[in-house]
Amino acid sequence: MLEQMGQGRTADIFVADDNKVLKLYKKGFPIEAIHEEYGVSRYVHNLGIHVPRPFEMVEREGRLGIIFERVPGTSLLHLMTQRPLRIKRFSRTLAALHHHVHSHSAADLNRNHKEILAHNIQSAPLLTDAEKSKIIRYLQGLPEDHKLCHGDYHPDNVLVGDESHSWVIDWMTGMAGHPLGDLARSVLLLTYGTLPEGTPKTKGLLINFFRRRIKNQYIRHYMKLANKDYAEVDPWILPVAAARLADGIPDAEKNALLLDIRARLKTIS
Repeated sequence: MLEQMGQGRTADIFVADDNKVLKLYKKGFPIEAIHEEYGVSRYVHNLGIHVPRPFEMVEREGRLGIIFERVPGTSLLHLMTQRPLRIKRFSRTLAALHHHVHSHSAADLNRNHKEILAHNIQSAPLLTDAEKSKIIRYLQGLPEDHKLCHGDYHPDNVLVGDESHSWVIDWMTGMAGHPLGDLARSVLLLTYGTLPEGTPKTKGLLINFFRRRIKNQYIRHYMKLANKDYAEVDPWILPVAAARLADGIPDAEKNALLLDIRARLKTIS
């Protein structure tokens, strides 16, 4: 029997042989999404970024999975709750790693951020057809770029090892796009995002208490590294928030996002 290490909304993690882990997806999870994670993970690993090396796709007990390299590290989210006095340092680590990811070109990666956003906006619940069309038109007017983007970057997708090794995991949503659009997604997750399933109540209370500080330090350090102003990020919030509605998130998060979306819609022609 496989020894389970962890679990998430989409997959369970098990110990495999020879310093490897098996990410085994829930039954019914879309096969194409698993293939995309495997393909994007290989692409990103080949760029030389610190990500767990994907070895192969496998099937176990009627479920598809991916064998990954087992990397030493602790979730940045966990470290933030265990060492709250080091929140500033951890938030700067979060920003620096994200900026490093964005320093790589992904022009030959066959996944385009704007196309994915437009598809998800079109699929989003709660928005009217007129609202969707307006947001997609607005999205098309935003700047173009083809840098590597994670698509779901947050503290629980960063593993911190020793001083020289941190790892960015879960590349199912990896794509080519504009770094500031990817940053906008992280800002929304840090503002409205719900914590992983099974998060202990005390841990959840701590994260919610420090959420604003984490977000502010992360944004400030990223802007410094990129030599950008947050005013360049804010235009991306509207389409990214609308696309987020299609993610199957809890109603409380949907409703908060919807208020933000409709307030922003009033400001554009």
